This record gives sequence, C-alpha cells and structure tokens, in this order.
Amino acid sequence: MASPYELLVGLALLREKKRQLEAEQQQGPIEAWSALVVKIGPWRCVLRQDEVDEVIAPSKLTKVLGTPTWMLGIGYFRNQLLNILDGRMLFLGHSTGSVNQLSARILVVQGQDEWFGIKVDELIGIRHIWSDSAEIKDLTDKLVVWRSYATQCIVMSGEVMPILQARNLMRGLELQRLPELSASTV
Repeated sequence: MASPYELLVGLALLREKKRQLEAEQQQGPIEAWSALVVKIGPWRCVLRQDEVDEVIAPSKLTKVLGTPTWMLGIGYFRNQLLNILDGRMLFLGHSTGSVNQLSARILVVQGQDEWFGIKVDELIGIRHIWSDSAEIKDLTDKLVVWRSYATQCIVMSGEVMPILQARNLMRGLELQRLPELSASTV
C-alpha cells in the first residue's frame, strides 16, 4: 500500500498532466516557473527563484562606515564576502531599524563579481506559477514605487505583486548605476 505522501505526489502529477493537456488543446504548451514570495514593508513581492542562489537567516554583520543607509554591512557566506542590503531602505526609503527580526531572511544573489544579500522582512513561500493560472503584465500605477526595480507585475488570486529583477539590480550596484534613491543615501 502506498503512503499518504506518495498518494499526494501522484495526485499532483495527475493534476499537472490534466492541466497541460487542457492548455495544449486551448492555447499551446504551458510555461512554468517558480517564484519566491517575500514581504518588504507592507508589500508582497515576487522574485524569480532562479535569480536567488540561497535564502539564509540573518547573522552577524560588520558595519562599514561611509556606505549608503541601505547597506547594512558585510557578512560571510560560503567563504565569500556578502554585501548585505536592507531591502526596505533600498526599495522603500525607510527601515525597521532591526536587522535580526525572527521572520527576516537574506536572499543571496550572485552578481558578476560579488555576492549580495537582500534582507527582506519575511519569506512568505515558494509559488509555482503556470502561464494559465497567473497573469503577468506591465507595472501598474499602483505599484509606481517599484518602477526602478521591476518592469512587470503578476496577478495571482486577485493580488497584484511586482516582480523584482534581482540580478539586474545587482549588476547595477556592481557598475555603480543605482536607481534614484532620493532620501535614502548618506
């Protein structure tokens, strides 16, 4: 007899096959990708899972004098220095002031030459997104605060969330091309 876990996996595979068959009959093959849903301030945001190398809990940081206020400090990750950025300060211009919230996580993103960590308030979960179940569109006027960091948003279950472009942001940081950060630099 199969375990309950095996039965659930089997059901999920059958549902996925049915979804693919229905989609092929209607509009062609289904595209699928995975996303991390995070909370930054009051906002829920989406990052492509393939742009985030790892998710870690905040640990000890070394502060660096003379850096912008959104730079929390330097950490250590897999024998590499990790530039830790405060997601709230970088994206929204204000911070909680607390680095070690219990729910906070650091999203590790590799740039071309350096490693970066984006501190988010909470990792809500991983969502598997199929082209037939979510709508991706250009950024709406309600999400104008994210315009420098995202060009698209996703509508899932009636909620509109920006899709943050983590790799592009890290490349910009490495090349010293930052989006407009009016009041958030030292």
